[in-house]
Amino acid sequence: MLATITVNDEKCNDPLSCRKCLLVCPTYVLGLGTSAGAHKFKEIEPEHFIVRGVRFDKCTGCMKCAEVCPKNAVQVSF
Repeated sequence: MLATITVNDEKCNDPLSCRKCLLVCPTYVLGLGTSAGAHKFKEIEPEHFIVRGVRFDKCTGCMKCAEVCPKNAVQVSF
């Protein structure tokens, strides 16, 4: 059974500065993206960055991403 990882964007409002969930994941399931889409050669405002689960098949269910989140924005379910 694959894990589903959801991130509440209202709570996780500055993933570029925090990055704790991204750094703690041993299998690199989470990724940093943008809600603004791809803009080649353009600067993207920090508020447009988001954290998303991208490799769910690699998730071991360790729950470290949810435990380390200071804003309780990461939820893991199976």
